[in-house]
Amino acid sequence: MSNVHTLNDIKDREGGSYKKPGHRLGSAYEQELEKKLRSITEFNSEINDLSEKLVNKYNEREKEFENKASQLIASTTKVRSQLISERKSHLESQHELEAKYTAEIKSLKSNIKTLKREATLTQKASSADKVQILSLETKVRELEGKLDDLELDQVLHDSNVVGGLIDEPAQINSSDPKEIDSLRLELEQVRGDLSSKKYEIECMEKGIESSKNIYNQMIDSLFLTRSNLIEANRSLREQLALKKNNEVDRPPPPINNLSQLGSEETLPNLGPTISVGGAEAVSLSQEMPLAGPSKTAPVVKSSLMPYAILVLLLIVVIWFVVRKW
Repeated sequence: MSNVHTLNDIKDREGGSYKKPGHRLGSAYEQELEKKLRSITEFNSEINDLSEKLVNKYNEREKEFENKASQLIASTTKVRSQLISERKSHLESQHELEAKYTAEIKSLKSNIKTLKREATLTQKASSADKVQILSLETKVRELEGKLDDLELDQVLHDSNVVGGLIDEPAQINSSDPKEIDSLRLELEQVRGDLSSKKYEIECMEKGIESSKNIYNQMIDSLFLTRSNLIEANRSLREQLALKKNNEVDRPPPPINNLSQLGSEETLPNLGPTISVGGAEAVSLSQEMPLAGPSKTAPVVKSSLMPYAILVLLLIVVIWFVVRKW
């Protein structure tokens, strides 16, 4: 049979002093219990508000992080594209330099071969001319000897004619002036040929010397070209290595969702430990610092979940106690 409540019981219940038969509670205890229930409700509401605020703050920070990550990805892509284009340009310039210096090296090698061939031919011609010069010098000496003999014979003949020793000077063939003149003319021609050959040899020697100088200059230019090519390749490699070292993918900055809320937020002190029917519950007066790193919304919710469960458990216990009384 269910309990029957009178009008007085209803009035007492409306007045805030519900009295169950056999269990009469003092008004002070009921007020304290209602006060603690109210504080628990307020605490639960504050927890829900703060959790919602943290989740909203986290969503904002997550959007900012996504924007920053997108910017970093775009900048990284841009840097990589620039680096790729610079590498292509460097490779093209390197190929151009290699082609240019290769053509110059081939041209110099061809010129060197031509100069060597010309120098060899010139040396051969110079050797032949030197032999011819030696033969001309020998002929000059022979002609000079003949001319001296003829002149001596002429002098002796003239002296004999003057002294009356020779009656017929015409019989002496060695004193013929025409022969002397022809010898002199031949001697002059040989001397002219000798001078021209000597001049030609001198010019050829100067040409050989100048060819050697040009050959040495070309050799120096060839080595200089190779050195420039090596230096250009080294410079290009250093630039590419420097660009590669400067290409650093910066990691996204850590996002501290709760530390950027301004000052540290704490849960309010809700008073002393709640006591129901002589049993003590866990005190809710401790401050909860909220300035800590948080990465995901589930982590925030899971950190607040024990407190919410505890609050609900306390509410259920109090409801059962009140109903029992």
